[in-house]
Amino acid sequence: MPFLIGAATLATTLLAMACGQIDTGFEALGVVLAALVVMTLERG
Repeated sequence: MPFLIGAATLATTLLAMACGQIDTGFEALGVVLAALVVMTLERG
């Protein structure tokens, strides 16, 4: 489940950056990094 949430977050962020909705700055980079961290979480 964390992989699905992370993948959805990553996809929406990249899509918003591609459409020009959000700036490609440190905020977007932070969201992408957070999504990658969520995707790598182990199911406990």
